[in-house]
Amino acid sequence: MNALREGLPPLPPKMRDLPVDERGFPVPFFVAWIDGKPDHRIADPDKMAVCIEQNKCWICGRHLSAFKAFCIGPMCAITGTISEPPSHTECATYAATACPFLTRPHAKRREAGMPDNVRDAAGNPIKRNPGAVCVWVTKRHRPFRVGNGLLFDIGPPESTQWFAEGRPATRAEVDESITTGLPLLVAEAQKGGEMAELNRRIAMVTAMLDNVLPR
Repeated sequence: MNALREGLPPLPPKMRDLPVDERGFPVPFFVAWIDGKPDHRIADPDKMAVCIEQNKCWICGRHLSAFKAFCIGPMCAITGTISEPPSHTECATYAATACPFLTRPHAKRREAGMPDNVRDAAGNPIKRNPGAVCVWVTKRHRPFRVGNGLLFDIGPPESTQWFAEGRPATRAEVDESITTGLPLLVAEAQKGGEMAELNRRIAMVTAMLDNVLPR
């Protein structure tokens, strides 16, 4: 049994039975194990099916209640979609405050040594580090098929919390993440003739931010 890494936030009760890797990080339910070791970069497709069919948390693997949480970047907040199933609010909050990728804005995803059969996430995944992340809590979400897999409509939020570097985010940090990520969405929307819908979604998220993180 590995010890939990010093300096991490306290584990939520629902996550306390998760294994801990050699670095001292808890291993989320969804993580694929390769040759007996967890690879946090890879989601196990069998776990995806379990979460959807049995209403299980993507992070801890326990049963979900009526409230579902998604840990998302600002671009997912704008599109209203993500490629991962929901989690408990406390599990998603832990991810936003403890995940080494999400809490270090300049961290990059490690691509070296990825198994040959690993595919990109469904939709048009944005692989950049968002810098700021949102815990989006909703009562309504739905999975739907796209050409290369399954996406989730995250539904309207009951509440949102924004984080950067493992702490509550400032409005400037969220605005910076939106500004640097939007060109990627604009390019896709222009190709599909969907700029009007994109502008509507941007205005909706901006209005939400005005209520939660005023300038």
